[in-house]
Amino acid sequence: MSGGPYPDVSCLSQVILYDQRNFTGQRLAVTSDCPRLSERNFPERCNSVQVEDGVWVGYEGENYSGRQYLWEAGDNRDYGSYDKWWASTDQISSVRAVRQETSLPKVHLHERPGFSGRKVEIQEDIPNLMSRFSLDRFASIRVLGGNWVGYQEPHYRGPHYVLEKRDYNSYSEWGAPRATMGSIRRIRFH
Repeated sequence: MSGGPYPDVSCLSQVILYDQRNFTGQRLAVTSDCPRLSERNFPERCNSVQVEDGVWVGYEGENYSGRQYLWEAGDNRDYGSYDKWWASTDQISSVRAVRQETSLPKVHLHERPGFSGRKVEIQEDIPNLMSRFSLDRFASIRVLGGNWVGYQEPHYRGPHYVLEKRDYNSYSEWGAPRATMGSIRRIRFH
């Protein structure tokens, strides 16, 4: 059931979606990518999430489109309400698992589309790109290793975008409405 550039990671992880807050109401256990939750008889509203294993991305739109929300397994992950994953609405229409990338973490951020302009190489979490590089506008990205999440605001806040090992010629390819990125961090699998 996977679609687009995302590889299928069936049976490697599981996420449970609930239509009500605090893990109540209708529930749906998902173990593989699902481009349309409506086809699984689950409302396109999700108010809480339990990640049993792995790392998952929820999307407001079908077919992995629209605003993205990252859900990670781990001891300190409490997703009892949609505001815990920086959402302003409970709309979730598709979900997919993030495939674990084991190569050394490295990403090149480019100021302009097509991998042009100033280039910044990242190999570690950067809580404030502007403070570190005097730049917070990146229009293309080349992920050479690892899995990353870029945030529009510094200190890992605000809308965020999962970046997997591939080339992103333009910010629209990672789902952003503009080229602003305030912070970036590696996704860690537990």
